[in-house]
Amino acid sequence: MPKSPSILLMMCDQLTASMLSVYGGPVATPNLDRLAARGVRFDNATCPTPFCSPSRASLITGLYPHTHGIRTNVNSRDYPAIARRQTVHDEGILRSDVTTDRILHAAGYRTHHHGKWHLLDDDLPYYPDMYTEHGAYAEEMFEEFARVRQRPRDAWMDWYDWALPTTRTPAFERAVASVPQDWQGRHYRDFLGKMGRLELPEEKTFDHRVADHTIAALEAVGDAPFSITCSFNWPHDPNVAPGAEYDAIDPADMTRAPNWSHLEPRFENDLSRAIVTGLGETGAREFLRIYTACVQFIDRQVGRVLDALEASGRAEDTVVVFTADHGDMAGGHGMVWKSTTAFYDEIVRVPLIIAGPGVTERGASGREVSLCDLMPTLLELTGQETPSECQGHSLVPDLTGGAVPDDDPGWRLSERLAVAPDHARAPHPGMAGSFMLRGHGMKYIRYADGGEYLYDLLHDPGETSNRTEMPEASHDLNRCREALDQVLTETEWPAESA
Repeated sequence: MPKSPSILLMMCDQLTASMLSVYGGPVATPNLDRLAARGVRFDNATCPTPFCSPSRASLITGLYPHTHGIRTNVNSRDYPAIARRQTVHDEGILRSDVTTDRILHAAGYRTHHHGKWHLLDDDLPYYPDMYTEHGAYAEEMFEEFARVRQRPRDAWMDWYDWALPTTRTPAFERAVASVPQDWQGRHYRDFLGKMGRLELPEEKTFDHRVADHTIAALEAVGDAPFSITCSFNWPHDPNVAPGAEYDAIDPADMTRAPNWSHLEPRFENDLSRAIVTGLGETGAREFLRIYTACVQFIDRQVGRVLDALEASGRAEDTVVVFTADHGDMAGGHGMVWKSTTAFYDEIVRVPLIIAGPGVTERGASGREVSLCDLMPTLLELTGQETPSECQGHSLVPDLTGGAVPDDDPGWRLSERLAVAPDHARAPHPGMAGSFMLRGHGMKYIRYADGGEYLYDLLHDPGETSNRTEMPEASHDLNRCREALDQVLTETEWPAESA
């Protein structure tokens, strides 16, 4: 293994593993397929929380959200359109935070982040040329968006100050017309009610430009070790898709997920369900058409970046990682989008593929893993010391054919935490939390109000039968309860909140 392999981390927002062909899903992802063919695909990777900013913070710190303290989306600088509606400041990543790239930068790596960040607080010295969606991209597109705003208001979508020209199918417009004008409020109605074809050249889209900047960075690396993050926004909203991918998909081809009709009553009023009940079958099919198109567009960008890595001559000494911050319901349990309080696999299970130097295994790993595990994995691969406070576990044994360490309990945690009134990162007494524990073929969920769910993932992967009231499941239920209590204790969840 080279002493100092470089790192190329590619990630998406809101990408569920179950949709991808590399995971046996319905959406063709040939470039992810070719990446997986030369590395390890993790089949049981989950996010620490199905929420953008906290999950991203866990990925780079190796800490669960209740430890690093970022419990909500960080909008104060990243998303000024949202920040204007807030009266408090969201605390994001600070210079004092110990992150993977901070460690690598101190070790002599050239560190770059191109694409969605969603953690902006301090300007970080180890990211001298950040390219973000509401920073450099918004500046580049200012005149374009200003021209779009001159069009009739129904011809463009306002997505957090992006002005996106869109066209909708007649069937979808009829579906939107059938719901009340105040449905979900103007904020949501704009980018749910205007889903459709993006009338913007693909080279002007954010994710194409993220790939452009990543490719430029790869062309300029020379011989120095580097760590480059290429962070795409899609298939997260805005729910629009470039013409080439959009036109190639017939919404009639979008089929219902096998567990479409299996939804716990607890989630019946979640926005992810309300979209389907409000916009009907037509709306659900249009959402899935756009989601599929965006996934295929991202796969093309992944291919461009992989080709650039090959052309740079650095492919042989670069560890390539592909993942996402969380998933999307994507039709599972009769829901779409991410706005649910559920912990179904569609929203928590993410793709994770690792290939490159030091990766001697090929194929799939069934080990239960988390985005928290990326920090110790990448630091071990690059010969750096993992901080003692890191809560993740190195995945290097899976990459090299080694044995999983005895200190890995085989469980991984996901959580949803209440936001402090001042949005501060420090734990507050009485802070509410809901938790999911996944592992050993089971999934256990405990909500802050005491509600419990238990699923047998080996025999019921679609999570259609809650086993908490089944006498034959009592042993598993007690085992999961005890395991969750132990994980929370070990990760120092505030005792007064447990």
